[in-house]
Amino acid sequence: MKEIKQRNGFFIMVDGIAGSGKSTVLRAVQTWAMEQNHSIFKLSDWTDVEPPRFEDLPEADIYFTYEPTRSWIGRAIRYELSRTDHPYSGRSLAHAFALDREIMYRRLIIPALEAGKTIIQDRGVCTSLVYQPLMDPSLSLEEVQHLPGNELALAYPPNHLILTKISAHEACARIDCRDDDSKGVFAQLSFLQQLEKRFQEPWIKACFEPLGTQIHELDTSGELSSSITRTQTLINDLLTTR
Repeated sequence: MKEIKQRNGFFIMVDGIAGSGKSTVLRAVQTWAMEQNHSIFKLSDWTDVEPPRFEDLPEADIYFTYEPTRSWIGRAIRYELSRTDHPYSGRSLAHAFALDREIMYRRLIIPALEAGKTIIQDRGVCTSLVYQPLMDPSLSLEEVQHLPGNELALAYPPNHLILTKISAHEACARIDCRDDDSKGVFAQLSFLQQLEKRFQEPWIKACFEPLGTQIHELDTSGELSSSITRTQTLINDLLTTR
């Protein structure tokens, strides 16, 4: 079993297929956290060219992060490596995601956890383990796990992994309503169906539960207001019973 690093903080990760409402409900959780008088840091508010360091913003109680970032490697992933004409291989993307992840963990997430802070993150190493072997069948799950940034992330696994649950057809319909610039390269129904199946496979539990991660399925289908209420209730329960 992989060695789990000791930390004092609390880590919640939210993942799921594109169009499942993760970012929307997490923005609602940010609003809830502020209403509960938590001091928060949102990575989405960070505008410097360099990614943030924990020592520059140690006063927050809860840190809302996401992957890929929008600095350095994360910016390259978003605006070059994920081009719709697919000039880069799935293997190149896997390495880029792992490096972007390693930078954020070393600069922000690990120091925050060691300082006893709470991290609530939109996507993470789980995403790479789900997506990358589908994007490049020559990449095995084991190979993706052993990329340095992914090994580091798995040494600091989330206390709770929330998997948003929605059908590929409903997710695809939601994505079709977005502006073109926000659709990304993972919006095709056939790929979403593969992702939906992969998120339901038992290997995810086999990977994360031995690391001490509790996995929760969160229904995000139907009305957005209901999804927001369910998400806020779940995260409130996780934070108050930690």
